[in-house]
Amino acid sequence: MQSQLVYVVPKWTEICARDFKEGSERLCEVIIEGETKIYNFDAFTDETYHRLYDRLPNRIADSDIKPENKIWIAIHQQMTELEAFQQFSNRLNGDEFLAGIGTTAICKAIAEMLPEPDRRLEDPELIRKQIRGLFEMLAGQPPTTELMQMVQGLKQKGIATRKACEDYADSITETKIGAALIIGIARAEADLEIMEESLAALGGGGDRTTEEKLKVADKLQLAQRLQAAPKLQAIAQLAGKKIAIAAKMQRSKVIEGRTEMVGVTTGNDLTRLLPCELVKLTIPALFPVFAQGFIERSLLQRELISREPLAKGPIVICLDSSGSMAGSAEIWSKAVALALLSIAVMQKRHCRILHFTERVERTDDFAGTAPDPNRVLDCIEKFYNGNGTSFTAALTGALESIKQHEKSRKADVVLITDGLDTPSEDFIEQWQQAKKKYEFSCYGILITSGNLSTAEATIGDLCDRYTTIDNLNDDSEIESLFTI
Repeated sequence: MQSQLVYVVPKWTEICARDFKEGSERLCEVIIEGETKIYNFDAFTDETYHRLYDRLPNRIADSDIKPENKIWIAIHQQMTELEAFQQFSNRLNGDEFLAGIGTTAICKAIAEMLPEPDRRLEDPELIRKQIRGLFEMLAGQPPTTELMQMVQGLKQKGIATRKACEDYADSITETKIGAALIIGIARAEADLEIMEESLAALGGGGDRTTEEKLKVADKLQLAQRLQAAPKLQAIAQLAGKKIAIAAKMQRSKVIEGRTEMVGVTTGNDLTRLLPCELVKLTIPALFPVFAQGFIERSLLQRELISREPLAKGPIVICLDSSGSMAGSAEIWSKAVALALLSIAVMQKRHCRILHFTERVERTDDFAGTAPDPNRVLDCIEKFYNGNGTSFTAALTGALESIKQHEKSRKADVVLITDGLDTPSEDFIEQWQQAKKKYEFSCYGILITSGNLSTAEATIGDLCDRYTTIDNLNDDSEIESLFTI
């Protein structure tokens, strides 16, 4: 059990903090950094976690706080007085994972702020325990002169050790503490924003229920993978923007009618009445006739039946993973893939993400429900840096997914590439026949910075429509893709 500094950490909170530390390499590194400057930094991280996680943190009575903890009194007091800290704590809403993220950032800033002591600070409580141990050894016997001299020496050492801790605290101004806390909170806010964006992007479009179902260990794994890979952070953040556009485009789609007129019947539904009945309302002499028909439900009206739309087939995204796609093209294409995955989740459609070079390197299938973000991260993390590009291999893999969902129609295949490939005429013909047979569409995105007329001709033969992108920072032309 950690020694108490300024607050009493409840047992459950202590367990949550311990579990987070065990799973977070980053927080462990922060604790090691802090412990090189002051011996009880680990206990301070627990108390910071307590203040962020628990609604009513339990402060120790002033008379019970040990004098050597003067530095922690000052830091906690600044936390209490800083409105930004209170607002940040309220935002976490008792979430054990978010409390850990906040603790890591804030304690990191405090560890950086703490100066290197002139000499290593010792814990006066250890000396007090030594003195108590010596008296316990006597078991009621009168102390010897030698023992009293030893106790006196320990007391002097304890006083000097305690004073060193107090002097260390006095060397740090309130201004420095406040500045460090503001820096830490700002970092924590940024970390939380990245995590929220990433969970939304990797979880199929911001489904909070998916995020809440994830265990703390899963979230920690996700956080550490993102922090260790700037490329993954870039993909997730860009995907968040694409997903927002995709959601907007989906909302703006014209909703297909669900009813169909099959004949004429009688009734009094004003929304279905035939014009010959409505015209009676404009002629005063005919109004009694209309009123009688309304009461008797004998007015002529359209007979409608409901036609539920058929389930759509899968969305299949073919991602070019050849060497020329390395860099911004890879990040952009995977962000678009995640936006399409979010559409599949919205529409409850199966989604296949397929990485290809001169062959299919990896295939990931998602069932149309909000996916596990760590599994999505597995999908987009790897780049294969291949030497060749084979549209035949990619589209054959796409067709396999469509055949697996043969009962569904209106599948969509999206081919994203910057490469040159010329499939055989036989394959192109077979592909066109398959599109007709299984009633699916193919959309091509050709990333190019020059004249690729040959590539465009090939893409045109394979796809119902395609777009060329020569500036990944201005890709508004693909927004129509998000209406699939």
